[in-house]
Amino acid sequence: MTHCEMIQAEEIQVIVGDSARDGPGGKQYCGLWSLTSKHFPFGAFKNSAAGLITDELRRKGGDIFEQVDESTCVLSREADETYPVDARAVYKVSDPYYVDHTLTFRDRKDTRIPGYGYRESAWCSYMNCPPDPRVRFLSEGQWVAYMSPRHGLQSNIAPAFVPAETLEPFPSENVTRRSFRWSRAPLRFDEPFYYGRLGPMVLIFIFDTPRWVRFYCSPTGGGPSLVLGQFCPAWDFEYVIPPDAYEVDKEFTFRMRLVYKQYVSDDDVLEEFRRTQDELGFEKVGDVT
Repeated sequence: MTHCEMIQAEEIQVIVGDSARDGPGGKQYCGLWSLTSKHFPFGAFKNSAAGLITDELRRKGGDIFEQVDESTCVLSREADETYPVDARAVYKVSDPYYVDHTLTFRDRKDTRIPGYGYRESAWCSYMNCPPDPRVRFLSEGQWVAYMSPRHGLQSNIAPAFVPAETLEPFPSENVTRRSFRWSRAPLRFDEPFYYGRLGPMVLIFIFDTPRWVRFYCSPTGGGPSLVLGQFCPAWDFEYVIPPDAYEVDKEFTFRMRLVYKQYVSDDDVLEEFRRTQDELGFEKVGDVT
């Protein structure tokens, strides 16, 4: 049985893999096992961990790896009693430095947090100990660099264009397993993208469906680094399906693009964001407000 495959583009190499690899937290790291560039000798993601790990497959068991063609791999699973969700995650690599990711899922039973009405779908990316662990985005028209003060505190960054009174409430402290993303950051993002720096490189996360996307982060979420005394940050995101849009047996699809290239400037990052929105037909903030 094949568990992974390497895909090479003009500037990057990507390994897409299922949850068979036994990493630092066990067998759970399904997604991008590796992301490297010819311009930088180190992997973007923590060794033996991964990036773009979707919770719809993570720790659920039964995920199946499939290579569709020379540029595209798919991870999928069928609903079962342990997790009643059909899920299909597509990873497509293209020149010169793009990874386009689409997740489609269908709940066969209600998987919302009891009593709260909304449905979360989250992704983690465990970074390879970048010198600067912060993520960068536009807030109130200015570039900001942000990292939560500690794991689980002020980690969740919501859109500025969604009224505060309509944002999803976080579950109380007495839930069985409290997520570290359930703590709101003191600032909002203007546009549905963020980026981080890895040496001379930039890793840009660009999203469709801006009303439903949230960024969240942790300075230590990836665990200890191979560098003694340092930690690997988590640069994560989620989509929140509101109660009036959610239905059991309804299919949901979320799209995003990962850009891994040499850093030029903030203006260049913004240009990549705009180009992606136009090329892929991503929903824009002005279309939904």
